Amino acid sequence: MKLLDELEKRFEIPNDRQLASKLGLSTPVISRIRTGKSGVSAEVMIRIHEVLGLPIAEIKELSA
Repeated sequence: MKLLDELEKRFEIPNDRQLASKLGLSTPVISRIRTGKSGVSAEVMIRIHEVLGLPIAEIKELSA
């Protein structure tokens, strides 16, 4: 998924497990987003914004 790939690249996070840890989310949440089984919820968007400082509008654009 474009959003997760961009977050890992931009913030030099090597894998989904470490991304989940940095965001305070479970690895299965990231996995479901990655595989398209789940969308990026408002809660996850806010978490990304709070932890990594990305604007919500950019998060939405990358998740589309």
